[in-house]
Amino acid sequence: MSRPRLSYYSYDCLGNPWVSGGGAVRDFEILKRFVRHAEVTLFVGKYPGFREESREGIRIRGIGFGRSNKWCRMTFALAANFRILLDRAQIIGNSASIYAPVLTGLFRGRRFYAVYHHYVGKRSQEKFGVVGLVPRILEQIMLRFGRRYVISNAAVAEKVRSMNPTADVFTTFNGFAPSLLALKSQLASPPFILFVGRFDIYMKGLDLLIHVFGEVAASYGVDLTLAGRTSQEALSKLRGIVPDSLQHRVRFETGISEERKAELLASCLFFCSPSRFEGFGIAALEANAAGCAVLATDVDGFRDSLALGETALAVPPNDPSALKTAMIRLIQDARLREQLGRQGRERASAFSWDSIAEKEWIRIRAILD
Repeated sequence: MSRPRLSYYSYDCLGNPWVSGGGAVRDFEILKRFVRHAEVTLFVGKYPGFREESREGIRIRGIGFGRSNKWCRMTFALAANFRILLDRAQIIGNSASIYAPVLTGLFRGRRFYAVYHHYVGKRSQEKFGVVGLVPRILEQIMLRFGRRYVISNAAVAEKVRSMNPTADVFTTFNGFAPSLLALKSQLASPPFILFVGRFDIYMKGLDLLIHVFGEVAASYGVDLTLAGRTSQEALSKLRGIVPDSLQHRVRFETGISEERKAELLASCLFFCSPSRFEGFGIAALEANAAGCAVLATDVDGFRDSLALGETALAVPPNDPSALKTAMIRLIQDARLREQLGRQGRERASAFSWDSIAEKEWIRIRAILD
């Protein structure tokens, strides 16, 4: 018997200059393990310079077009909604985004499943004003009328169960590269605080991070490194937040390799991510796996990826005062940093992409039954 065909639609993907975040990492890690069970085709936003390829057994195809994030998203969503109606694959998946909504999957019945990383809700209006009401309404439709969901956030999974009681909701998690568990720490001089992730100023709270860092940098002689994938536009906006007095203390590293990320994790003082909301927090889990202490906000995603209070200090979101107090505490207390890092590494060892993908496949293959 031939293997079933799986078509998976996600605007985000590794290499996308505007996003390429944790969701893209998760999609790739899971799908490349699905290849042993199915013929997998990944349809992604056709960003400038995109090339179709086969990677790790996954056929990667671009749909839509555009030279800006907005147009590429819009045309991807239009193309994906039309194509899904005609898709003859036995299994159809979608990495759901309210900013590139795929609604026609709701008409494909049991054949379709949606992967959710976080719930946006009213934050779309906080970020975009009145215009943000449209994606908020679309999110409600996508969550209330689907039949099958894979959700990497326990709080969001519970919310969907309450909104859509008849749906099949499977709660899963994210993993990391196991090589991080073997990293040996060697602090850099001068010491630096590290953020790794997509340069989304609002979601990741980077405006708060830079502001609070500015209040402690001179007194404690520490630097700040912001590393991750980003567009030139987002990088320019972020640079504009840094005051002249901090230019020599804030370093930006974009398009970093996995090897460089490991070097940064091994040499930083601690990892800091003051996100306003999170899907799962892969970068924070990676930091714990590398033996780093973590300073994070008490939001849904971090409650899944971290053991707040045991592997990370937690502060309320949007609270500069609490963030400053915790930042100073970690700068000063080497014993606390060592304790959080050790406990973080012990806990992280339980997360494995292989195990996560196999459990997820068992749940998804029920579509074939």
